[in-house]
Amino acid sequence: MARRRRRGRSQVPGETAQLGLAWYSREAWERLREIADDRDKLDDTYEDWQRQALTMIHDLEAVGRQVRKVPIDTEALLAWCRERTCRIDMAARAEYVSYLLRQAEKVGETSR
Repeated sequence: MARRRRRGRSQVPGETAQLGLAWYSREAWERLREIADDRDKLDDTYEDWQRQALTMIHDLEAVGRQVRKVPIDTEALLAWCRERTCRIDMAARAEYVSYLLRQAEKVGETSR
């Protein structure tokens, strides 16, 4: 008798999956510019970053994607990166946002 393979959950987010976007206060943005290893790739000002982030949210929501602003505590980000001995760069920030979203799911937070 042939066995049916059990389908697991895909590791690739679907079009309906909620996306997390790192969200910084002005103070957190300024601190990020001090500690980031890729500061040369960051927007020069908080206003430039915020404008681009809001445009990205608008564009994604216009095509039906859900975007969740994930508030970032830069000192917590710094500690998280040090614990993992990783650079504070775009990849680490993206991974940290995913980590925070998973933690929020575990405690049942669904707010935006």
